[in-house]
Amino acid sequence: MDANPPAILHEILRTRGLSVTVRENGTVAVGNPLHPRIGAVVTTVDHRYLTDYGYELGEQGDELATADRLAFLLSAPAG
Repeated sequence: MDANPPAILHEILRTRGLSVTVRENGTVAVGNPLHPRIGAVVTTVDHRYLTDYGYELGEQGDELATADRLAFLLSAPAG
């Protein structure tokens, strides 16, 4: 079975302590549970992870570094 990159990213972010919700449209809402106003929506475009405000987080296949970048942006521990 092939790995599902968004599912891998979801699990890594969850283990970092971030609040993660998968939406019906395929996006992932990620937030810092200690700071409810800090969050981002992550989408995939051309095998790249992008925030809802256009910041490129990384490429599919490099979910660990992508999670580290997003955790940093959301003021969460990088792990």
